[in-house]
Amino acid sequence: MSNPLTFVRQKIQEQNVKKLAKKSPTSLPIVLQNPQTADIVLRSIKNDNEMPALLFDWNNSGFNNNPANPGRNGIAAQTQAAIVANLVAYGATDYGNYGFLFIFQSDAAIGVWARNIKVNLPWVKSQPGVPDVCNALIRINRVSPVTGNIHLEDFLAVLE
Repeated sequence: MSNPLTFVRQKIQEQNVKKLAKKSPTSLPIVLQNPQTADIVLRSIKNDNEMPALLFDWNNSGFNNNPANPGRNGIAAQTQAAIVANLVAYGATDYGNYGFLFIFQSDAAIGVWARNIKVNLPWVKSQPGVPDVCNALIRINRVSPVTGNIHLEDFLAVLE
């Protein structure tokens, strides 16, 4: 017999995805259809008035394309932690310390970070024959603080 608490937990998680979908006029990207991710994004919308945010769907194989030498391109410093440190250095807050949702103080702050990738993190860009570091990068903009409605934007082009 299955655990009734597991059933209830699954139903709550499904509700979180549906609730998040109602806050966006567009369909949810795959990364936001994950119930745990949807829950974290909903909490960030509820708890923080600071928006916008970037949601990273990391691709671990993009950081370990050379198994003999960990790190992107076999260089130890080319890691997910290096990207997170760069985001924080540009004023982003790692929401909940999950390492995938970063809240910025303003639209301009995201723009400054995005414009400086070529200079500070050139290795993050797409490279022929090397898996990308992200499966998806979603920019989340709060449209209304009252309703919590959001606008989702595919932001992966920043890394291409």
